[in-house]
Amino acid sequence: MDNDQNNGLLRLTGLAGILCGLFIPGVIIQIPVTGWFPAEALNNSTIIEWLKMISLQKGLVLTGIGFSILAIISFFVFGISLSQVLPKNNWSKNLASSLNIAGASLALAAFVLAYGFTWALIDLQNASALSNSIELSTIASVSLRGFLWGDDIGTTLIAISNLFFAVSAYKAELIPKWLYGWAIIAAILVCAALLRYFAPILEIGSIGY
Repeated sequence: MDNDQNNGLLRLTGLAGILCGLFIPGVIIQIPVTGWFPAEALNNSTIIEWLKMISLQKGLVLTGIGFSILAIISFFVFGISLSQVLPKNNWSKNLASSLNIAGASLALAAFVLAYGFTWALIDLQNASALSNSIELSTIASVSLRGFLWGDDIGTTLIAISNLFFAVSAYKAELIPKWLYGWAIIAAILVCAALLRYFAPILEIGSIGY
């Protein structure tokens, strides 16, 4: 690969990495409205209030999810372009590429599901006599659980892929030691956050996102 092509891929990787930050406005937009699809809303006593809240802010909620979908697509581009820059026949790069594709695919599927079911739930909430029923609450709870688990597992795979990308890049002397260290810390935190449903204290690992 010549220098011009390599530099072009590096710029594309950097741009994709920046666009991954679209998660930030996506979260900021949704937190005041949805609580970022809160796990604590997954019970019949609170889910109806959550549905009422998102039904009043349909455009805002769907825009926030849209930003997240764009960020996940950027993860695909980031992983593919970075794998072209890193040395060939490298086990850590190959493993990272596989995990990136698997994690981004799962996360993308979760957020596309979230976009669709949120839109459908809002329509049901606004147009149906089921707005205070156990049936609508159950539908919402099942949908949310599918989203949360898909997103969490996908995010964990992406974090682990970033760790192995960092291993390969550090060996190739493409990144500084502190960035390699942060990749290790972030992967540990995100993996710990996946277990928060069983040990709530591990919720602190979510800062690794």
